[in-house]
Amino acid sequence: MHDHDGPVRSEEVLAHGPVQWASAGTEIVLHVPVLGATAVLDPTSALLWQCLDGVTPLAELFADLADAFEVPTEQVAADCLPAVQSWLASGAVQRVWSASVADGTDAVDRPRYLVHPPDT
Repeated sequence: MHDHDGPVRSEEVLAHGPVQWASAGTEIVLHVPVLGATAVLDPTSALLWQCLDGVTPLAELFADLADAFEVPTEQVAADCLPAVQSWLASGAVQRVWSASVADGTDAVDRPRYLVHPPDT
């Protein structure tokens, strides 16, 4: 099964794929080298893009965005899943977390820090 096969589920964790991206004000410019494609993400999509950290499940991201925008989580999921699905299909994002992680296996091999630890 390819990384982009099948629909994206809320319990999955996604991370940026082999892309180049840069912030341009409130928007993000994405370039997918393997496709030679470039896209500009609007501010809302840019926020979602920046939240894809390879650690946090989509359901948790959607709940956080719903709280921030004071809308139902289901609405955020319905609005965001098509964008995430298209990013997955293009290779802009990749699956990090699969059903096999539900058994407690950590799919991410790097620590996650809210703030980088001091050099000691």
